[in-house]
Amino acid sequence: MQSKAKILKNVDWQLLFKIIKWLVPVLIAFALYKRFFNNPHLSVQFIINEIQVLDWYWLPFLLVLSVLNWGIETRKWQYLICKLEIQSFKVAFKSVLCGITVAQLLPFRTGEYLGRLAYVKDENKINAGILSIAGSFTQLVITLFVGAIAFLFIRPFNIPYSFIVTFSTLLVLLILGYFHLPQMQFLRKMFLFKTIHEALKMLKVKDVLRLIGFSFLRYLVFLFPYALLIVNYNLGIETGLIAASLSAACIFLLQTVSPSFILTDLAVRISVPAIVLSGTFEASNPIDYLPGMIIYTVNVLLPMLLGAIILLTIKLKK
Repeated sequence: MQSKAKILKNVDWQLLFKIIKWLVPVLIAFALYKRFFNNPHLSVQFIINEIQVLDWYWLPFLLVLSVLNWGIETRKWQYLICKLEIQSFKVAFKSVLCGITVAQLLPFRTGEYLGRLAYVKDENKINAGILSIAGSFTQLVITLFVGAIAFLFIRPFNIPYSFIVTFSTLLVLLILGYFHLPQMQFLRKMFLFKTIHEALKMLKVKDVLRLIGFSFLRYLVFLFPYALLIVNYNLGIETGLIAASLSAACIFLLQTVSPSFILTDLAVRISVPAIVLSGTFEASNPIDYLPGMIIYTVNVLLPMLLGAIILLTIKLKK
């Protein structure tokens, strides 16, 4: 505990978040300009035109589901952070939006935890970060599990047998390592392991089950509009809502395992739907990536821009 106190004392959280506060919005504005307006593979005008010809009810429908999506994530974060301190839904929602913004600048959304800590007291920041990772891990498990089942059904491309064997072996080794980690004395003495163990002790079995419930509900809220847009644009080899849902789940799986952040995110969001829906590595038909870009705009870009505004006006919590 002395090591933890020493680290907390040495970290200048105020300076760190002041840098994030001013640097992140600038970087995001620059990256969005470069990615959207200087991207030869993406036509912003095409996306705008296609959105304009959608029936009038699509936009409010997607906005409501976006609010519901991040509302569920906020409730999950609020449930986690209450293990350390009490946060109102409003503060937790701002925290989640800040997390969305910072997450876009680092691979695998690792910046999400840093963005959320702006509204957490300094003495709770390390444990809060670990609890945030635990919450994101449950979301990852749901995405990988449902996506793997969908992948087995639609098989958008063939995977070499050697890759499957290697991946399965690594997975088994990781599981064995996880269960034998407490027996590894040299790791148990490390500060990082002690800190993780201390934070995760706050989560009981019922907490984990509730986190899985939140994550699965949020997954369905995100999946449903994507599948409806695939049906609306008549994409994919097979038609129907079930086939579209399987395709969307497979797209989420491939996008999740890709090291995407704002500088590569659009490339991933363009190429992955093309692979799943048309079997090619390039979107020869822009319609292939259109549902994903619409969902991305409503569910990620708008909250991210709102989070950037919040970062600029934030009053850091000591």
